[in-house]
Amino acid sequence: MDNGPVRRRGENRCLGQVEAVAAAGREVRRIRSEALPNIKGGLRALYRTLELPGQNPLKDAHAALDAAVLAAYGFDPKGDILAELLALNLSVAGRIETGQSVTSPGVPAGFPDPSSLITDDCIRP
Repeated sequence: MDNGPVRRRGENRCLGQVEAVAAAGREVRRIRSEALPNIKGGLRALYRTLELPGQNPLKDAHAALDAAVLAAYGFDPKGDILAELLALNLSVAGRIETGQSVTSPGVPAGFPDPSSLITDDCIRP
């Protein structure tokens, strides 16, 4: 196991995975921003709707984001995700300890168009 999707996969597949995570994150934020004006209680109330039975677009969007992140890291969605995270963290710590490079959080170095991953759709007070 290595330190993340940019070093784990072939470059083209990796870029697609980064874009898939970004797109899934944008979809979560889009659904939230559309729902927030229609619900009293803010994000807390909105996320409580995930506990209700039946279809929920926000629940579906989060499931898609989870799937994109798991795929990017090569994690088995039916496996022990905590064990995989621990193994990944130990691997990263080992690389840092031995002076090897690791991929830091954020937009991967060398991504061809970082501006395509950055949005201004944050929740504002």
